[in-house]
Amino acid sequence: MGKYDIHFQPVPSADVVGYKMFTFGFKAALKVTGPQSLVNRWVKTFMTPKGSDPLDITYGTTFASLIGGNFSSSNSDVQDVVTLAMEDASAQVRQQDLEGFYNDDERLLSATLLSYVPAADGFAVWVEIKNMAGDVLPVKLVDLADR
Repeated sequence: MGKYDIHFQPVPSADVVGYKMFTFGFKAALKVTGPQSLVNRWVKTFMTPKGSDPLDITYGTTFASLIGGNFSSSNSDVQDVVTLAMEDASAQVRQQDLEGFYNDDERLLSATLLSYVPAADGFAVWVEIKNMAGDVLPVKLVDLADR
């Protein structure tokens, strides 16, 4: 079973009525395809806390345990947690690729840590995602230094 999601669009602030903040679109839903679809699947997998999906407790990674945690970002163990979570997310997305019907621009070739920058109160992470079509997508994954 693959992970299929609906991607929401924010409602323009002038159109907010009551508690409606997101919509499927005003005239028609927009389908996310191509490299953006791959990035969305990979980031969602990476950021989901492992064990939080009641239908699949193996889905997600341990990365979320760092958010709000008491740690020193200069400690190499933190970068190791990020790297291991990236490997876990990549393995799960590759499995989704095998179980689904994705074009080459939506299938994962690799996800590589481009940059891990520790700061006094957090860290920033840049990842390079490559798809099977040869597109290279740099992604600012998280910037926990801007709290």
